Amino acid sequence: MLAENWASPEDFATLFQYFWHRDFPITQEAIGAHRADWTIHIGVVVRSIADLMGFVTRFETGGRKDAVLRGTEGDEIAIEWEWSDVWKWIHASSNEVKKLKCHRVWSKDKNSQRLLKYAVLITYTDTLHIEEVYKSVREKWQEEKGKGAEWPLLLILIDFVRVKSKQYSSRRAFKEIKMLVFDPKGEPRIRRSAKALPWEVHETRWSSELK
Repeated sequence: MLAENWASPEDFATLFQYFWHRDFPITQEAIGAHRADWTIHIGVVVRSIADLMGFVTRFETGGRKDAVLRGTEGDEIAIEWEWSDVWKWIHASSNEVKKLKCHRVWSKDKNSQRLLKYAVLITYTDTLHIEEVYKSVREKWQEEKGKGAEWPLLLILIDFVRVKSKQYSSRRAFKEIKMLVFDPKGEPRIRRSAKALPWEVHETRWSSELK
């Protein structure tokens, strides 16, 4: 069994924040990143985190999860990331939250009742919808009717405001990364919050590029 204090949701959130800023797909001058660029960027971030945690990354596995981080004995962390505004699909009957909650855990021991350490959802929303997204995710994760989750969920939410295409090719100006842990029962726990654009992180080498 993986040590309780190894590869915690807090560890993942911290590493995600730093890797997100590293090799960022845009600069203040080169703003042409599209959806595919951001999707690939997150994939690279996830694989880098897995490497530091000592896991292997399996993409598009376990019911077509975007990624599963696997240890020597089985699945440890299941991950989904979605470019679409979470507010547009969170109420759908079939979505990434449900996929993560119902993940079928692969185990080397076929008779094991192994559970995930936790799941991770990385997604985006308009700044205006942040609190509503939190409420909806919590309701779906803790769902009283039907099967509730058996492990925590780390939600990594990048909020944005919509801008004209000539300002950003993605038409999104990112604001902050907000990271919360939703337990199967209990209140969500805020873990980290940081500026989404690296040049807005003061006193870093990226901030020296700020115009």
